[in-house]
Amino acid sequence: MKQIIQMYNMLFFDFISKYDTTNTNIVRKIIHSYSVAEKCFTIACKLNLNEDERNFSYLLGLFHDLGRFEQWKLYKTYSDKKSVDHGDLSYEIIYQMQPETLFLTEKQFQVLLQAIKYHTKPYCGNDEQIIFYNEMIKNADAFCNVITTANGAQQMTITKDGVTEQYLNAFLNLEPLYTYSPNTKLDRALFLTACTYYVKYPFLKQEILDNNYIDAIYSTFCKYLNEEDKLIYKNAINILKQKLIKNNKTLY
Repeated sequence: MKQIIQMYNMLFFDFISKYDTTNTNIVRKIIHSYSVAEKCFTIACKLNLNEDERNFSYLLGLFHDLGRFEQWKLYKTYSDKKSVDHGDLSYEIIYQMQPETLFLTEKQFQVLLQAIKYHTKPYCGNDEQIIFYNEMIKNADAFCNVITTANGAQQMTITKDGVTEQYLNAFLNLEPLYTYSPNTKLDRALFLTACTYYVKYPFLKQEILDNNYIDAIYSTFCKYLNEEDKLIYKNAINILKQKLIKNNKTLY
């Protein structure tokens, strides 16, 4: 098991060596890739998957954002709306590889490709393995974004006060916000806080609640808000926590 994962790490290292690893934007995606790989492996263990499946899960997380490196090199942005869908770009990069170099069967290789391609958008197919691993990568990705945001790594890049009503309503209904563009400081705070409810596995949601990551995220962003927006944000956070607790209880 360790030997195969070491090989995956070496392949990843060889890949990223083509990019400017002194650039902080590249570095944070390297860190994110390793974090998601480890979380995918942890999820696989939690779900009692066998050794081969755990190794595959690690590779899934490690390679899920390969397109991000080329995206930054070509466009100097991580905004898919301003450049390209990084799931599609990751797919194109991995497609050029050979299954045997990744210790995968042809079927596993296709699952890897499709699960990664659709981690940025809905998968409408009916392949159960792709659905399973697509859900895994989305959960691991979202969870790692929760940690990053709770640790204060996300910056406030907007100066306008107020909130977009459509944005707030979507947040309160636990709807995806990545289809919207934040227009205000509170919009961006809600956008980044929403990663907490993109996590679907009950054991990961419980970890978010137990470690008070939502409160940490609130503390990170409320300092940027005026008193009126801070109150709106606080109320939204309280509703979010209540819904997550309620939803998680029904799943156990």
